[in-house]
Amino acid sequence: MSTVDPPSLRQTDTAVQARLSDAVETAVTAVRGLAFWTTIPLPLVIVGALLTGVLGAAPLVVVGLVVLNVVCAAIGQSYAPDA
Repeated sequence: MSTVDPPSLRQTDTAVQARLSDAVETAVTAVRGLAFWTTIPLPLVIVGALLTGVLGAAPLVVVGLVVLNVVCAAIGQSYAPDA
């Protein structure tokens, strides 16, 4: 039978929770950053698609790009590159 004292076990549990919290925060920041930076060139891609006639050939592609741009803008709006 092991003799692990509860305070050290609680300390380990707190350390694991802190690392998990940091990992989740890093992942959320990365997703927000990716969405923020994706929002910037997407209008150029949409205009390029419109100018090359993709709207006539595949209108759902253009609609999908517009929806993607709106979603990326919503997700990336709280991203702060300097933070």
